[in-house]
Amino acid sequence: MDLEKSVPFKLFVSDGMAIYIGQRVQTKLHTHHAIEIAIAFDKPFLISRNGTEFKESVCTFINADLAHQFNGQDDHHIFIYFDAESAVAQLLETSLNLDVFGILDYTGISINGVKNLFIDWFYDDSANDKAASNLIQLLLESILGTSQRHNILEPRIADAIELVRSALYSEIRLEAIAAKVFLSEGRFAHLFKEQIGIPFRRYVLWCRLQAALKAIVQGRTLTQAAYEGGFADISHFSRTFTEMFGASPSVVLKQ
Repeated sequence: MDLEKSVPFKLFVSDGMAIYIGQRVQTKLHTHHAIEIAIAFDKPFLISRNGTEFKESVCTFINADLAHQFNGQDDHHIFIYFDAESAVAQLLETSLNLDVFGILDYTGISINGVKNLFIDWFYDDSANDKAASNLIQLLLESILGTSQRHNILEPRIADAIELVRSALYSEIRLEAIAAKVFLSEGRFAHLFKEQIGIPFRRYVLWCRLQAALKAIVQGRTLTQAAYEGGFADISHFSRTFTEMFGASPSVVLKQ
């Protein structure tokens, strides 16, 4: 395996989770509806809650919907995302008290072992999606063990999420979804934010972004991916991506 070859980035997207590995990553202050794990290949990176005060780390857990800024050194970095509604994300939040700490510097021999497997996957051109899924499972086992505790959404909000995810190719209006789950617009908006943690329209954008990233993994251009995610155009996709990841897709996903 030639570890000196040039690999600009590697991306894996599956239901409710993603892996991105890139080099010299720099972001602006941003938020996204996912728990994030950032791991350095070798050199420590800088992480901040406010864009002015930075802390050095080699492995950090960041709770969903929490503003943060990442400054990487001349190194590769592993970013793993878990959709905030997933059982895994809820388990991570509970087990690591991320709702209290927000950003958690994490150290441990187990992380180093799994990190090396992610590095191997990054440089292995033959590694497939199953290998990526197995790596995420190994990472979770090293952190959480085998516990399966997770929160349960209010049934009408769970139904609303399914409706949103099945309608990304069309216009999605709050009032239409509220009617389908038999709630008034006001009650639905309040309950959705209470349960999910972000407003309904921002959640729809997050779902569209996940769909577009899946399309990119499948070989679509940024323009094609934007339309497959249900964005009005590539500019809308680019603005949303930059807002949620702190850097433009043309920079992060150099094609």
